[in-house]
Amino acid sequence: MALLELGGRGGQKFPLPQGEVLLGADPSCAIPLAVPGVLPRHAKFKTQSDGQVVISKAVPEAEVLINGVRLGAEPTPLLHGDKVEVGGQELTFVDERRSGSTQYVKAMSTSQAQAKGGGAGKGGKATGNTGGRVVSLTDGREYAITGSSLVFGRDASCDVVVPGKDVSRRHAEIVQTPKGYLLVDSSTNGTSVNDVRLEGQRVLARADVITIGEEKFRFYADTLVVAEAAPPVGQTSNPLPPVPPVPPVVPPPPDAGRLRETVHGIP
Repeated sequence: MALLELGGRGGQKFPLPQGEVLLGADPSCAIPLAVPGVLPRHAKFKTQSDGQVVISKAVPEAEVLINGVRLGAEPTPLLHGDKVEVGGQELTFVDERRSGSTQYVKAMSTSQAQAKGGGAGKGGKATGNTGGRVVSLTDGREYAITGSSLVFGRDASCDVVVPGKDVSRRHAEIVQTPKGYLLVDSSTNGTSVNDVRLEGQRVLARADVITIGEEKFRFYADTLVVAEAAPPVGQTSNPLPPVPPVPPVVPPPPDAGRLRETVHGIP
C-alpha cells in the first residue's frame, strides 16, 4: 500500500487507497493541510489498479514541488521516497512494495570528508557550489540540491531513494562545500563515478555519472568562473600601446647655403 508521511518517519501518515485522494486546506479533503499557502483543493493523488500513484494539481494556480522541482500541468508518477512539498510542508511518498531493509552504515561526517580532499573527474568542467542537481538516467527524474546536501539511499527518508539489495539505507551523499560539490560514499557495496569505484569521497565535475546499485545519475552544477587577477596599482586593465618617440629635428649645417657658390653650383 502507498502512503504519505508528514514530518518524516514517525510523523503523521496518510494512506493512499485506490482511487482519487485530495490534499488541501478544506477539512473535507482526505489529506487536510490547513497552513498558509495551501489552497482549499491543492493537489490530487490517484492510485491506479497496478498500484502506481500519480500526482497532479487540483487547480492550475496550485504550487507543488516534487524533489524541489516545480510540478507542471501534467500528472506525474511518484516513486518510493519522492518528496512532495506544498505550502512549505514536506510529505514523503512511501510505496511499501518498494521499501525494505539493508545494513545501516554510519555516514562519514562532512568535516572528515573535506579533510581528506579530492579532485574533480577527468574530462569534466569544474563547478562552483551553486545550481547543483542530478538527473536519473533511468527515468529522467531531476533532483535539485536545495540544502547543504543530497542523500542517496534505500530508506524512504533519503532525498533520492534508490531501491536494490546492494543499496544501503544511507548509501552516499553530495555535500555542498566552498570548493564545490563533494560526493561522499558511506555504503557497504560502494559507489562509482564514471565507472570508477569511489574511494571515500571526491569533488564532482560537471556531467560526472554516479552509479549507485543499478541506477545511474548525471551530475550538473554551475560552471566555475575564475576571476582574472587585478592589474597593479596605477595600471589599467587594457593599457594603451606605447607612443613611438618623435625623431629630433636636425638643423642644416651652417655652410649648406654656400653650396651653389662652389664649382658644382656654377650654371
